[in-house]
Amino acid sequence: MRLWLWRSACILAMVVVLMIPTTAVRAEQVVHIVQPGETLYRIGLRYGVSWVEIQRINHLLDTLIYAGQQLIIPGEGQAEATSEPPVEATPVPTETPVPESATTYIVQRGDTLSSIAARFGVSLSQLIDANRIFNPSLIYAGQTLVIPGVESGPAQPPTSPGGAKSILIDISEQQLYAYEGEALIFSFVASTGSPGLDTRPGAYAVQNKIPNAYGGNWNIWMPNWLGIYWAGNLQNGIHALPILPGGGRLWDGYLGTPVSYGCIILGVDESRLLYDWAEVGTSVVIQY
Repeated sequence: MRLWLWRSACILAMVVVLMIPTTAVRAEQVVHIVQPGETLYRIGLRYGVSWVEIQRINHLLDTLIYAGQQLIIPGEGQAEATSEPPVEATPVPTETPVPESATTYIVQRGDTLSSIAARFGVSLSQLIDANRIFNPSLIYAGQTLVIPGVESGPAQPPTSPGGAKSILIDISEQQLYAYEGEALIFSFVASTGSPGLDTRPGAYAVQNKIPNAYGGNWNIWMPNWLGIYWAGNLQNGIHALPILPGGGRLWDGYLGTPVSYGCIILGVDESRLLYDWAEVGTSVVIQY
């Protein structure tokens, strides 16, 4: 009887030990499973860390992520993630120390961090680090930015790629700029071709305008079509997020990452503004 009780107690103890959960993730790290429609920036907001740091620690070459992907979230002792990211607050001007080998710039209407970085010949990451910017998309007119490594002096206005009206698409920035002369008219986040279907750099012009073009190869509608160049028997262009047969928007939530079949994709409202503004013959430059 005693032997039976002893064996029963041992078996029960083993079951309890096996039921204790274990984890292979270090205490200072969290693994996040990417959900459809998420971006690095929104994931960073959710966990209270910079999207740049998430990209760095996961060795991502760009900002392209996909549903089901596992991402390490850096940081020690951060709060547990909530179901929704916090609402962005109105930016409040903060005073950033200006190093001796730097100057300052007052943000103008229509400016982006990418265009400012290109204007002063510094990298986007340098500009973000120097100003301790958490959200690179959130700057505002009148904000003072520190420009690292640039001696004080008047800033030169941005130059146009050429022509009365011109469009510049920067693949590395995933950004579209529209100019009239030297004046920046639009600056829109864009998505270019995915790896293997890359958008082709070069100097082109708007060849045609179609209110709602049809892509027969993929059974999609492409509103606000501006045709640019031919790739074989298919034309690549600038257009809004494509409309799927069921009415949904292909690549919705992925603007700013290279996901297209080779075209340049804009938001619905942005593409309409560009379509109404651009003319057949408008210069288009695509560059890295």
